[in-house]
Amino acid sequence: MATLGIQEWKRTERQYVAILQSMDRFETGTIREIEKNKGEIVLGGVVRGTDETDWYALAYDRNEWDFDEARARARQALERYRTARHISP
Repeated sequence: MATLGIQEWKRTERQYVAILQSMDRFETGTIREIEKNKGEIVLGGVVRGTDETDWYALAYDRNEWDFDEARARARQALERYRTARHISP
């Protein structure tokens, strides 16, 4: 499992999206919503050559959060990810 960090931010009309890993790391066509909670969506996919699903990106509703709030929530989400997988920062 990779240690995740925010690679880049994208802004769509409705969401702020934190890209965590290159899409090339995932099997084609497997990126999908894997968690949704209070305006935060975790997108994940199957890692190439495995049956493991890992996080690809985090998305935040622009109607619920401003960009600074989305960045703070993304940092919190990454901490949850690391804690759940027992990964050191």
